[in-house]
Amino acid sequence: TIDECALDYDNCHAQATCSNTEGSFTCACNAGYTGSGIDCTTIDECVLGLHNCAAKAACGNTEGSFTCTCNTGYTGSGVTCSDVVECSIEHDNCHAQASCVNSEGSFLCSCNAGYTGSGVECATIDECALGHDNCAADATCTNVEGSFTCACN
Repeated sequence: TIDECALDYDNCHAQATCSNTEGSFTCACNAGYTGSGIDCTTIDECVLGLHNCAAKAACGNTEGSFTCTCNTGYTGSGVTCSDVVECSIEHDNCHAQASCVNSEGSFLCSCNAGYTGSGVECATIDECALGHDNCAADATCTNVEGSFTCACN
C-alpha cells in the first residue's frame, strides 16, 4: 500500500492534516480552520463567540486562532482581567491638591476642600473675594493656599 501522506502525494491544504487510508487518504482542516480539508479557511472565533476572553477583554482574530487583550483600566492575561487600582499604584494624573478615587476600570480626581477645578487641575478658592469666609465684621480676611485666615482690625 502507498502512503500518499508520507510521500506528499496528497492535495491537502497547508492548514490540514493528511491521514492515510487503505488505498487512499483523507484531509481534515486543523483546529481553528474550517473546510473540506483540501480548502481550509480560518474560523473567526471572536465573531462566532468561540473564544474564552474575559468580559473586560477584547477578542482579536488571528490566522487559525485568536487573542484576548484586557481593556484599558484592566490587567491580566485576557482570559482573566482584573481592575487596575490606578490610585494605589500612582498611575493617576490627579493634581497634588486633589484626591484620587478608584472606579471600575478607571479613576476619578476630585479637588480637595478649599480648591476648585476638574481634579486634574485645581486652583485655590479665594473665599475672601467670594464672601465665603466667616470673619467678623471688624476683621480682615486674607486668602491663603486652600483656605483663609481672619485677623482682627
